Amino acid sequence: MKITIITSSLTSNYSGGSTHVNNVVYRLTRYFDVEFVPSINFFINNPKAEGELDKIRKNGIKIPEFVYSFSFTSLKPSFLPYSPSVYEAFAEKVKLDSDLIYDPDYTTPESVFISNRNKVPLGMALHEPLYSLSQSILYTYYSLKPFFLNSIDYFIKRSIALYLLTRRKEGYIKRANYMSFIAGVSKGTLDSIKINKAKKYLLYPGNGVDKELLQYRTKRKEDYLVFWTTLIPPKGILNFAYILKSLKNKGVDVKAKVAGKFLYDKFKNHFFKYVDENSLDIEYLGFTEKKKLYETVSKARLLIYPSLADGFSITVLEALALGTPVIAYSIPTVYSVYKDVPAVRFVKEGNINRVAEEAERELRNGELLDAVFSDEVRSFVEFHNWDNVTESLVKIIKNIVNNR
Repeated sequence: MKITIITSSLTSNYSGGSTHVNNVVYRLTRYFDVEFVPSINFFINNPKAEGELDKIRKNGIKIPEFVYSFSFTSLKPSFLPYSPSVYEAFAEKVKLDSDLIYDPDYTTPESVFISNRNKVPLGMALHEPLYSLSQSILYTYYSLKPFFLNSIDYFIKRSIALYLLTRRKEGYIKRANYMSFIAGVSKGTLDSIKINKAKKYLLYPGNGVDKELLQYRTKRKEDYLVFWTTLIPPKGILNFAYILKSLKNKGVDVKAKVAGKFLYDKFKNHFFKYVDENSLDIEYLGFTEKKKLYETVSKARLLIYPSLADGFSITVLEALALGTPVIAYSIPTVYSVYKDVPAVRFVKEGNINRVAEEAERELRNGELLDAVFSDEVRSFVEFHNWDNVTESLVKIIKNIVNNR
């Protein structure tokens, strides 16, 4: 059985979605004849594109010869999808003889146009939910506390862009003539899809974690909290500083360590100015190599993770694997994955004072810390491995192709 993968990259690990793609797609070669056709974003401002293609090919994935002729020098990076004419012109250059096209992280619609052009069945996975208008507005608003008044321009642009992105992604799905299935990495993500265009499946498990993380687990905790991910407002970095200030106002003397990369200088400056003005005890580690990051997280007493932009949250899964309990916002996607895990406590999104209360409670009684070392949590982590994720997807693909 031949599967054509269409996505933006098979070499980067900058997000949960890209981590999933890299771990799963290469494993698919154990089951299928796999080829890779990059989406347009793979080529935009990427002088190393040909080298990356050669590396991918050497790792067992075929690259059609026509891919090496692609050129998109006239296009610039865009948060929103390009016009349909761009994708139609791209699809005309792609000739396939596959049994299925699979888009492992649906963010741009090349797979839809290529499927229609070649009349090949299409399956896709969603790692981010399709946000409603209220979610686009409220989540963006919550993510900017306590800097909303300094960030109204960002609030307006982000809210509108997030909603438009969702509507365009949804609109392109409706254009697919050969859609076979849509898979979600969490029930919350799957529930956000209101389109009855194809069969919907829950990938279970939806994401995995490397087993090596379990080696770092330790009950010898040091006296600090931790936060790590891409350091942007939707992931909760501004809320994290606000929560620490709230704890300080309660008389809770707490240290924190932050790891990751700030993408926007504006919010980086807001963050550090707020830390200095409020004398918060935060150590910024920057973008940290994995071993040091794992050691740091494993020794923390608690991960506070007020993210408002996740479809699953590998960060939470990695924290549990490393033996560190979590307090997180109860956005539907993350809640649907971890609601029954006793080492994760949820707070209604945007309720910063409640997060601080729950953190104070945990620092005093260690209830979540006890739970994270339970057999139940360890079993949950061990089940969420990349082999199981791949096998879940393989069952879906075989069921679709064999029964069409």
